[in-house]
This record gives sequence, C-alpha cells and structure tokens, in this order.
Amino acid sequence: MTRPFDIRDVGLLQRLAATARPLACWAAAVDGLYPLREAMRAYVSAGRDAAVVLVDRAASNSEDGAFGMMQMLPTSEPHQSTTNPTPRWAVLTMLGAQSQGEARLESWERILLGLVAEAAQRGVHHIVTESPESGPEWEALQAAGFVPLLQQDLLKVSLPLEGGGHAGELPGLREQGKDDEPLIRLLHQRIAPKMTYPAEAALDQFVGHHLRRGWLLTRNNELVAYAAVHQGRRGYGLQLLFRPEAEEDARPMLEHCLARLRGSAYVTVRHHHSWLLPVLDQLGFVHLTSTVLMVRHVAAKVQQPVWSHAVEHAAIYTTRSAMHITWPPPQPHGDKRGR
Repeated sequence: MTRPFDIRDVGLLQRLAATARPLACWAAAVDGLYPLREAMRAYVSAGRDAAVVLVDRAASNSEDGAFGMMQMLPTSEPHQSTTNPTPRWAVLTMLGAQSQGEARLESWERILLGLVAEAAQRGVHHIVTESPESGPEWEALQAAGFVPLLQQDLLKVSLPLEGGGHAGELPGLREQGKDDEPLIRLLHQRIAPKMTYPAEAALDQFVGHHLRRGWLLTRNNELVAYAAVHQGRRGYGLQLLFRPEAEEDARPMLEHCLARLRGSAYVTVRHHHSWLLPVLDQLGFVHLTSTVLMVRHVAAKVQQPVWSHAVEHAAIYTTRSAMHITWPPPQPHGDKRGR
C-alpha cells in the first residue's frame, strides 16, 4: 500500500537510505540527497513542502518496504502568484527498496504511479529524472510511463589542476552580472535541441546550490560560451554551455574557471556537448557514470475549468438583466392617441 511518509517510517528510511538509487546524479554528487531529512520536512509541513516522499510497505512483512522521493520546482513564470505559485515541473530524485527482483520492480512501479498522481494533484505538468541505461530503476521508470530523451555523462576532477591550470586573459571573457540571465537562457535555447531544452532547464534549476561565480565569453558581440561554478556541500558543480565555434576557447576558459577552486568538481556533459569530452579528459576529468535524461508528462488535475468563469459571468449578467425587467412594460408619455 503506497502512502505518504509517516513518523512510524523513520526506521524504514534509515535502513534503505544507504542502498537507495539516486535519480538526480549531479545533485547527489555535488550536494548530496538526504531522504530522511526531506521526509521529516514534508511530514511536519503536512504536504506543503516542496519534497514529496511516498512509502510502500508489504502487508506480509512489516520490515520490508520501499520509498520514493520527488522535489517540486518553483515556477519561473512572472504572471504566477509569488505567495502560492503552481509548480509546472518536478524532479524525481531517489528510489529505495529492501526487496529484490520482481517484488522490487512492482513496489517501485506503485510508488512511481503514486508520485505521478501526487504531482498531478499539485498541478505539475512534467516530471524529469536521470537513470542508468539499464537496471531495475530503468525498467520501473519505463513501466511508469517515463520516456528517454537524452544521453549524459557525469565526470569528476580533483582540484587544483596539475601544473597550476591558470590560463591568461581571453579576449571577450568577463564575469557574469545580474543582467546576464536572459542571455544565458537564450544561449541554452540555441544549443539544446528543442525537444529536450525544457527538461534540461528544469533539471539544472533543481541544482539549487549557491552560484559561486560565472563567466561569459563573447565573440562579435554575441555570447558563445558560458561556465558557472555552483557551491555544494560535497564539492563544486559545473554548468557548461558552449557553442561549437568556441571549441578552441573551451580549454583556456575552463582552466580560468577552475584555477582558484579546491576540492572536487563535477560536470554533466549532455549528448549535444559530447565534443567537450576530449577537452575535459585533457584537464584531468574522469568518467563516473552514464545516465539518460527521462521525462514523464502528467495530466494535471483541473481545479476549475476555464469555461466555468464564462458560465459564472453569463449567470450573473442574466440575473442582473432580469432584475431590471418589469411587467407590464412602461407606457410612453400620453395616451394611446398620442396626447
């Protein structure tokens, strides 16, 4: 039976968290995923928190069970209310189960369908996640209606770079400012395929770490490359947007970005950026895993039909019109002969 997390499920999440499967790999590597903390926040907030945690306990064995975790993303549309925004995207972040084989797949499928129903209840239109190209989570996601969109590679580098890794000044390279967000969004739209851009933007938005610094590279008054460094609890997360004509400037720009960092840095390279893999290999990045960006379109629950407003206004107009109708109708001035 799938239900929201309850205080009696603390022991179950403590047992399953260590072996759970992360479905937001970049966020898990940079900042970590903490299912028990998110579950307690969702429980205390009585369903008003952005995190949604569902638990599936087997009726025959109280020690056996599974859980799934999903995060709602805040709306970025300006016309939406800031006090009670309606999320349009959600990120599926983690699945965990104690059973194996077919029992695990069945419990994960029940949890995924429950998360989809919860997302529809909250007005979400799309759910995005990352998954290995094979394995039980891949099978469960496909059974729940998730569709693969794009292949990705997660890479890691230990900092500082060997040999200093400090490049000279690049012509056209400058630090990101407050008014550069529209230019960065436009660059992403030009680089990413139209079918995958919304899912990519939603997954990048989920990495809610503080932006340490960002750099933009312009050529002929046009933005051709962007690199950002996000500060996480476990390391740094790199967000890279490069047009193909900036291939020669990729290495010196990355060296400039990584020069003052210490620790570990992670980057997700999507399929349309695969030409960056040799450049990252030269800088010392190592391949960790390959994933697939997947999305599930949700039929959001209709809270109030659009035509209900028209019916309401029509009823009000009819009522007000009827209040002004009198019978018999008023006679014109004078009698029937016009006097």
